[in-house]
Amino acid sequence: MIKLGKLFLIIILFPIYVLKSEESHVSDKKFFDNKNSWEISLYYGLYSETDLLPILLRQDTNYRQSYIYTLAFSRPLDYKWRFLDFEFESNLAKHDGLMHHWEWNNFYIAKISEVFQLPLSFSVGEGISLASQNPKLENKDVFFNPLTLEFQRDRIESRNLLNYVMVEMEVGKRDWDFPRVFLRIHHRSGVFGFFCPPDPACGSNFVSYGIRYPLDKLIP
Repeated sequence: MIKLGKLFLIIILFPIYVLKSEESHVSDKKFFDNKNSWEISLYYGLYSETDLLPILLRQDTNYRQSYIYTLAFSRPLDYKWRFLDFEFESNLAKHDGLMHHWEWNNFYIAKISEVFQLPLSFSVGEGISLASQNPKLENKDVFFNPLTLEFQRDRIESRNLLNYVMVEMEVGKRDWDFPRVFLRIHHRSGVFGFFCPPDPACGSNFVSYGIRYPLDKLIP
């Protein structure tokens, strides 16, 4: 567990170290965008047994009675590439229902803001997820369902430390006086067996709904 914790810190802190090193050569370049403050988000999610792509492409969900309640802090980075804005987010999720552990996620976000000048944005995030215990629903035994012909031929054992991915659609603008709302797929991933072989890998999905608001407007 100590080794996993060290790996977690290296993955998260290394990009910060690189950007801080660059600041010594480019004095006007900062890690965070100083024009924008931190933002706070609150969201609720419901566990889905369906894989990430079927959820996104077919809106196919098979819900279980397991939930997350998440508090998140995010801030834009002082970097832009073409039409993409970049952000950093750290969030803490509490599981309830069929699972009762805590989960900490740190990740970077690529965001297309205000598509066609509409109050509509799309984001993809990538990072690391650390659970306080091995999540119960991410572990699967060998089974066969004769009704659906579903066959799980390999036993899957998850890990506390997994990859984190999120896909999000947000409605609203940062300068609005009321919170923006968003729909997010909150996804822990074994990355095709990299974190927890064999493939199909472990992981979980939560279809989530939330609100977001700038801290400088909340706390002047």
